Amino acid sequence: MASPSSKLFLAYLAVLVWAPLPFGSNRSWAYLILCVLIFAVALATVVSETRMPIGERPAWRRLKPYRPVILVFAAIPIWTTIQSLSLPASWISGISPNAALAWQAAGVESSYSISLQPDLTRKMALLSFALWVYFVLTLVLVDSMDRLRQLLGVIVLCGVGQALYGSFMTLSGLEYGFLMEKTTGRGVTTGTFINRNHLAGFLELSLAAGIGLLVATLSEYSGQSWRSRLINLTETLLSPKARVRIYLAIMVIALVLTRSRTGNTAFFVSVTGCGLLMLLLQRRLTAGALVLFASLLLVDAVIVGQWFGFEEVVERLENTSLERETRDEVVRDSLPLLQDYSLTGTGAGTYSVTFPAYRSDEVNAFYDHAHNDYIEFASTLGLIGLVPLGTLVGFSLFASVTSLYRRQRRYARGAAFASTMAIVSLAIHSATDFNLQIPANALLMVVMLAIAHLSSRLKKSSAHSKPDPSF
Repeated sequence: MASPSSKLFLAYLAVLVWAPLPFGSNRSWAYLILCVLIFAVALATVVSETRMPIGERPAWRRLKPYRPVILVFAAIPIWTTIQSLSLPASWISGISPNAALAWQAAGVESSYSISLQPDLTRKMALLSFALWVYFVLTLVLVDSMDRLRQLLGVIVLCGVGQALYGSFMTLSGLEYGFLMEKTTGRGVTTGTFINRNHLAGFLELSLAAGIGLLVATLSEYSGQSWRSRLINLTETLLSPKARVRIYLAIMVIALVLTRSRTGNTAFFVSVTGCGLLMLLLQRRLTAGALVLFASLLLVDAVIVGQWFGFEEVVERLENTSLERETRDEVVRDSLPLLQDYSLTGTGAGTYSVTFPAYRSDEVNAFYDHAHNDYIEFASTLGLIGLVPLGTLVGFSLFASVTSLYRRQRRYARGAAFASTMAIVSLAIHSATDFNLQIPANALLMVVMLAIAHLSSRLKKSSAHSKPDPSF
């Protein structure tokens, strides 16, 4: 019978599997369900821990090394909550004069909030707290290398599921999203997401997890004879782990079928850059590593790309016209918004209601997001919110790169590679899209950030762990 800890871990994984299914949880009802599920698992975890004697609560002891990054992350939902509060008008006039002027123009006199649309910011505060809780749950429940491997495996399977479903819908012409026929994004792969770029972002993170698993299988010895290397290569090709390579090919096919320009660019740039970084940090050149990264770049980019239309992605890149694209104008028009609310922001989740006042005549379409996560976070959170957000990502990237350099355990190294690649890939993609505004993608990114810290501290196994089977 599974222990309570094992049941909690399964419940934790179930939330991760559920998140992308209902439109990437990018609907009010869907993200509320996601928040409820996260808080339910957290409550069950707390109850399970409190039933143990005070001196025998392993979860709280495990969190001790992670306290700095947990506190930094906590500052984000705390700040979004503060943004939504009604505060004395004199306070708001002092820290956000333009917000005070906006409230005065609306006829409000007694108290203002930093957010220009408090209801939207409260929703984002709820989601921010849920993401923070899931980050802590990852650090608590993923307490061994075996569980870390299982977590990476589930992420890969989620990506494969989205890839198979989305590719089938595109190639068959059925064009269904989540339980209903698609009204937008027809002819390109979107999976259960609404936007192809958001599926591309999800696949980038899933591919990072899969490549991390493959990195964990690489031989640690470079001074082997050619016969030993041939035996190792044959065993790898015939082992169950070869399935991971097939899964990666399936996800790359779906990524190409999304026709996402930045999504495909971000994936290939990140896998190339992080592969070179790993070889540099490991200070040795192994045949396994060369074969792995060469196959990822050559086989996927050339063979898979030729079969499934990689040239169409290249054509979209070449034919991108500044006259037809208005994303650059959106970024340009958002700069005055950043200047007016540089310190406090306009409130998390308010971009759609604040940008129209700054939009020029060249931008005719309605933009509910900036199509640039950096611009959107800067304008809505302000400098006060950007500092902990940037610190969180910086801490996590530093932890993953350090682990890639120092850790000798294979799964620690693989997890470090996965988190590094995930951060780099989405950092590139965020320059032209808003993946981090989609709850499912934000949740998966939070998991990858937590994995960066886990990779530097986890031991091989724990009391409840089973032997490490092939994924």
